[in-house]
Amino acid sequence: MDLQEKYRGLYLGALFVVEQAESAYRLGALNRLLSAWVRDELEGREHSLDHCDSRLDLADAVEGLSAIAPRYVKLRRQLFSDMHHIGPEPPWRPLQAAAVRAGSGVFVRHPSYALRRIHAGAGSGAESWEFSVFTEPNKPDDEGVTFRVMIFPDGPGSALQVSPELEAQRSWYEQLVYGLHALGQTPRLAALNDPGS
Repeated sequence: MDLQEKYRGLYLGALFVVEQAESAYRLGALNRLLSAWVRDELEGREHSLDHCDSRLDLADAVEGLSAIAPRYVKLRRQLFSDMHHIGPEPPWRPLQAAAVRAGSGVFVRHPSYALRRIHAGAGSGAESWEFSVFTEPNKPDDEGVTFRVMIFPDGPGSALQVSPELEAQRSWYEQLVYGLHALGQTPRLAALNDPGS
């Protein structure tokens, strides 16, 4: 078996692990997003071998690909527990350039949230994010409500821009801020300091 076949086998093995985790830990409305995100990450590494020029490059490619599935299984297990078990309030769970929070549904059904950077601002440019809210998180067909969020660099900090619709939903806006903090983002929150609110 040559190197390409072994690497392809590793890719298919990682995909198999991902599929089994999705079958075991069903997450309702979050399934669709997480499934797409992990497949994008796997596909992004599917041909990494083509760019390897040394044994160190090969080791990095193999390690990067092989780390995706265990991390995904752990995340799904945590989110499943967040939704279905009694315990502390579920935290935001960071991924690469994304984070999710599964609302507990044990006593009262709480929304689930997803936050993902869709454009990293190059140099001094703004970053674009998608923030999704799922009010019926146990239903796999819940499309949720998705908002575009912008973060603009501004001196030592950065400014957060959201739509008036999201700003009006204070509990959702609060969760957006917590999600950004989970990803190391701490923009100024002008809307929260508005005394007229």
